[in-house]
Amino acid sequence: MQTAERLKAARKRRASILALWLAALIVLIAIFLFINSPYFIVGTVVVEGNKYVTVEEVLRIAGVPEKINIFRLKPAEIKERLTSDLRVDEVKVERNFPATITIHIEERQPLAFVASQYGFVEIDRQGIVMVAFKNLKQVKVPVITGVRLGNVYVGDQINNPGLANVLTYLSELDEGALNQLSEVNIKSPDELVVYTTNSVCIRIGDNQRLIEKAKLTAEILQEIAAKKMAVEYVDLNYTSPIIKIRNK
Repeated sequence: MQTAERLKAARKRRASILALWLAALIVLIAIFLFINSPYFIVGTVVVEGNKYVTVEEVLRIAGVPEKINIFRLKPAEIKERLTSDLRVDEVKVERNFPATITIHIEERQPLAFVASQYGFVEIDRQGIVMVAFKNLKQVKVPVITGVRLGNVYVGDQINNPGLANVLTYLSELDEGALNQLSEVNIKSPDELVVYTTNSVCIRIGDNQRLIEKAKLTAEILQEIAAKKMAVEYVDLNYTSPIIKIRNK
């Protein structure tokens, strides 16, 4: 009797173990079918942080198919494709369940145009050539004059001391101040002159205190706009800036 009871108990244990394995298998199959169901097909791709690169360009470069399972999406591949574009600095790709992908990009900010051997190039704060043009049709950022680059290509990094000083100054300006500048002229290593879109001359001088001078530039431009001042020039060569009002 004891042997029969032991055999019966063993059969029950085996049956229980088999039932557990079958249940686990059913759960795994259900999870697999659920993950691969239309519920997780990408329905929306949200692009954030872009200003210069259009949403259409981001999607094209990212290579996100019209329909793809969100679990099969590879954020690392999307990031690699987007950061290969010189206009893009950083990328973050997030899955937002059940069917949304968010692509957040940080763009390289175009800082200035500079004349080159075959036209003009647009450079960022690191002096990297982002785009090349034969002619300037639309000027969104200041043009740096007094220096001419040679045969440079998109992706090249410009190493020019005079140009580096200008980029240091421009990179400290906020967007509002930067958009008010039309030209930065390198008259000599010790004489930088800035011109605004309203024909105000700002004498920057040498390469000393460039960060401080950029801050003063933004503050003075804001004051000029707020008070509607008719200014002939601003001189930042001195500790206390000089503002010369136009003669009426």
